[in-house]
Amino acid sequence: MKHHSLSYHFIAIFILFVLLFVIGNYASHLATPTKYTIDKTTAIYLKYAYFIDPTKKHSLEQVITQPDAMIYKPFNEIDWNFESRNYWLIIELDNRSTSKEKIVAHFDNPMVDQLNVYHLDKHNNIIHQTTLGDTELGLSLLQYSVPHIRLSLPAQSKQKLVLKIDTTGISKTPVNLYGEAEFQELTRSQTAIWGIFVGVLIMAALYNLVLFFGIRDRVYLVYIGYIISAIILMGAVLGFGFYLWPLSWQLFFHKYIVVSNYAIAFFTLSFCTMFLRYHKEQCWRYKLSLLLLGLMAILAVSCFFIIESIAAPVFFGILVLLYIVCIILIYKKLRSGFRWAKFYVISWIPLIIGAAIQPLELTGVLPYSFATRHAFLAAILCEVILMAMALADRVRYQRERALYHATHTQQTKLLNSAMLKQAYMNLEQEQRPNTICLIKLRYFNSLNTILSPSQANGLIIHVAKALELQLSNERQFINLDFNLDSSSKIVDLGTGIFACISTKTQSGESLSLCLNKTVKSLPKQYEVQGLNLQLKYAVGISFSKTNGNFEASLQRGYLTLKQARNSTSNISNSQQNTHITMDIGLAAKLQQAIKSNQLAMYHQPQINVRTNQVIGSEVLLRWPTPEHQHINIEELILLAERTGLINELTLWVIEQACQDIVELNKHGFNEHTVSVNLSAKNLSINKLAEKIENALLTYNIPAKQLKFELTETALVENQQQMKSFMEQLKKLGVHVILDDFGTGYSSLNYLVNYTFSNLKIDKSFVLDLTTNQSHQVIVKTAIDMAHNLGLSVTVEGVEDKGTHQLLIEMGANNTQGYYYSKAIPITDYLQWLRAC
Repeated sequence: MKHHSLSYHFIAIFILFVLLFVIGNYASHLATPTKYTIDKTTAIYLKYAYFIDPTKKHSLEQVITQPDAMIYKPFNEIDWNFESRNYWLIIELDNRSTSKEKIVAHFDNPMVDQLNVYHLDKHNNIIHQTTLGDTELGLSLLQYSVPHIRLSLPAQSKQKLVLKIDTTGISKTPVNLYGEAEFQELTRSQTAIWGIFVGVLIMAALYNLVLFFGIRDRVYLVYIGYIISAIILMGAVLGFGFYLWPLSWQLFFHKYIVVSNYAIAFFTLSFCTMFLRYHKEQCWRYKLSLLLLGLMAILAVSCFFIIESIAAPVFFGILVLLYIVCIILIYKKLRSGFRWAKFYVISWIPLIIGAAIQPLELTGVLPYSFATRHAFLAAILCEVILMAMALADRVRYQRERALYHATHTQQTKLLNSAMLKQAYMNLEQEQRPNTICLIKLRYFNSLNTILSPSQANGLIIHVAKALELQLSNERQFINLDFNLDSSSKIVDLGTGIFACISTKTQSGESLSLCLNKTVKSLPKQYEVQGLNLQLKYAVGISFSKTNGNFEASLQRGYLTLKQARNSTSNISNSQQNTHITMDIGLAAKLQQAIKSNQLAMYHQPQINVRTNQVIGSEVLLRWPTPEHQHINIEELILLAERTGLINELTLWVIEQACQDIVELNKHGFNEHTVSVNLSAKNLSINKLAEKIENALLTYNIPAKQLKFELTETALVENQQQMKSFMEQLKKLGVHVILDDFGTGYSSLNYLVNYTFSNLKIDKSFVLDLTTNQSHQVIVKTAIDMAHNLGLSVTVEGVEDKGTHQLLIEMGANNTQGYYYSKAIPITDYLQWLRAC
């Protein structure tokens, strides 16, 4: 994999060198036109002179009749600036050849407002007069974009060209004289560069428009705004804008050229701010950027009302602020490690160089040439390409980051369940064996209540590193993530549970031995602020089945973890627990069973030990169909709670209990009570007490025959709500029993604060009651305490005569258990009652 990656890099570098060679060779043919002016190709000698008229009142006659006022120096020494004045340029042409020469005079400033060109003979008589400039109407597009005139110079003759430049903008107007062929070469080179520039920028704009519609990131619109501003600005400065826009538009751009400069500066700063994501941080740098953007917007609007000679110097001052702010923004991100910003930083290099060359050429520091004239255009072209690369790199980074966040947990940076699922599905597709193994840090939820988030994450990472180290030596566990730097065999499922996948075909016992060895090598302690936490682990193993359902397999793993808590080895596998099939499919079947009355209520009798009479029964849920009759009912109730079916199921149980009471009454058992279990989840049933009352009225049964058993868990989770519910039941005449007494922590408090009529002692104290002295003390104490509080006592779990007799001696009121009968259907239960 690494070898192929390097090969592709070499290919990419080779292609880059080929492209650079082509560009360099092409540029060498385009960058030489100004070397072939007429004085270098024919026997024509030129003399230069100029006169600056600050009053703007001199006429042609005054200029040519006052030679002493002229400055006889090359035009590159003229003090060009933004002041409002006229420039008179004189070129004396001396053709010493023996043939007539056709000359093209090129005035390289398509933004000049008015350019009067006078072609004079040696006696200063006007041969021809031409007016050029963007204020002149009726010119051809070529004359607008490439201001020029054509003239013929007879052999052995002398003539003059006199230029009057009147403009409020960029005044510098380089003048070059070419032969026809050389001028065509110039226009060809200019057209090629303009076409490349416009073509690349338009393609970049269209591509980023597509990206915007796909990604919906505003930075692409800002980038397009920068590209359009660059086209408008360079089209005005170099003249190719006459081919892009209607003439009225282009003349408007010429008139307010400073606005275009502000536009490109505005989008430059906006792009810098959004590309570096300062708009997400809202820090002082972002506010500084907004302040400068607002200032530039105001100054850009003001350019419509003030002349260019004032607006331009102000812009150059703002440009300095722009560079300072951008450097601040970039420097901060570079220090924070924005590795994907490298292309953007590099893009500033050609921009700064090109932006420096243009004013240096305009002010005469650098000599005028075709290359320097187009340096800023080339700089913008390079910058746009590099910025496009920066955006592509940013998209790649964001994609990698999104993939990382999708496959790693945010807190621990470990792989998450998405990677586990991908690996599982790949193995299924390849038809390879796979077994999901879960390793749980026991009591993590309890530890999480005393640990801070960072401390809990530190614990998870500490255990994960140790687990990863142990599994690295076991080839049967596959790598779930591959990259050039590292790989991992475990994922973090949250709440202290790790997962890995074994691909070895083996028995549950063999895999359990391997994982048991691994778990024994994990840390047994973890120190937090001087406290040594004792760490214990549980392991759940889920073997794959033929359906290849990842969610079902993972669910089996969770259920085996639950089973592992009761195992002496703390390890359980799905082969040992074939009844564990709890999944969403089973929940759907359960919901259908509720609606179609496929479930059943079985009754277990409750006996008055003093009279030996049956006083009632507790109804227990069963699913008697052959497919589901062996399902663990406690786990089925848990599934109902997790899927939200518990309320629907409870209402069905209450309805069925009322129907069974009707059947009992029909057969003469009018004093027989039926007890129904309620959980904490049932309190979310809207108007539950009212629904119970409606059921009693519907079936016309006394409220005293229906009882509800509440566990301590329900009281702990919803104390205030439960207290209100019990008061409503008391008003109805329905009795409430405290179930599983003695298994919680605050049962005595509940006896005082809640209106229970009966207390039910949990069977865990009763199963060995005849032999366990401690349990005898607990049960006897509980019975006496309940009687003193005016409560009757029911003891469940009675399985032999000795326990029955002992409870009579202890003073219990009622008993329940296999000694009397197991839970049986209502029809069998009625027969059992009649036989008693």
